[in-house]
Amino acid sequence: MNLKNLLYCSTIRLLLVAGASCLLLQSASAQLLFSDGFNYTAGTPLHGNDGWTLGGVALTITNANLTYPNLADLAGNALSVTQGSASSTINNFNATPVTGGTVYFSFVLAPTALPTANLELAALLASGSTGPSGSADPLGVYVGLQAAGQYKIGVRHGGGGATYASNTGMTLFSTNFFVVAYTFNPSTTDDSVSLWVNPTPGGSMPAADVTVIANSGTVDAANLQVLGLKANSGATAGNWVFDTLRIGDTWADVTPTVPEPSSILLAGAGIGMMVMMIRRRRS
Repeated sequence: MNLKNLLYCSTIRLLLVAGASCLLLQSASAQLLFSDGFNYTAGTPLHGNDGWTLGGVALTITNANLTYPNLADLAGNALSVTQGSASSTINNFNATPVTGGTVYFSFVLAPTALPTANLELAALLASGSTGPSGSADPLGVYVGLQAAGQYKIGVRHGGGGATYASNTGMTLFSTNFFVVAYTFNPSTTDDSVSLWVNPTPGGSMPAADVTVIANSGTVDAANLQVLGLKANSGATAGNWVFDTLRIGDTWADVTPTVPEPSSILLAGAGIGMMVMMIRRRRS
């Protein structure tokens, strides 16, 4: 291959790489701390897969994949949480404990049986934790009955009860998108937890639907490292399907959008035009 042909081939490769990179940047953000689309065998327990430990038959893989409009999906199945058998499963979402800034956790959720009591479903926990345990948890995610046929969701930071978002339209089998966050602050009892209900994927961070700063008797977390998911001993917490878990240290990490088809076509057309121009010059 002569030098002219070599330069031509190298240029084409660079254009293709550049185009692919541009497309990836539209749907990718800074490096995630953790993500899981539950790409495991349906009908099997979650524990034992990709760092998930503890657990039991109440936390199993189902093929009922959930998606939310414009939210970038994670390939796989989903997680079914069936109440009536107390168990928790945990995963270290980062290799080292996080001790500052904000930790964001997003997930897609749908109820297959509505709750009748307010109970914990998930939590962000400190290093060495063995599962969600209520008032001791730095950030607990709670669910309960909003009204007939509707559920509510809230967050809790240590002591005191959970604070719930005032939302309607979260009904049986409906799929909703939630983001929760824990923010480390300078003093010893001023860390905060926040909740967003159905924020727009790919958008800027809006005002939170709920923010709680140090409930009565709360001690701030020394660190965060563990994600915990929980099934309760009674059926009053309802049954749930989780999907598309993401944990990151920026809003964009956990709310990525699906690339617009027009953007993909435009990028492809641009690469095609550049290739044609190079070919003309070469000929």
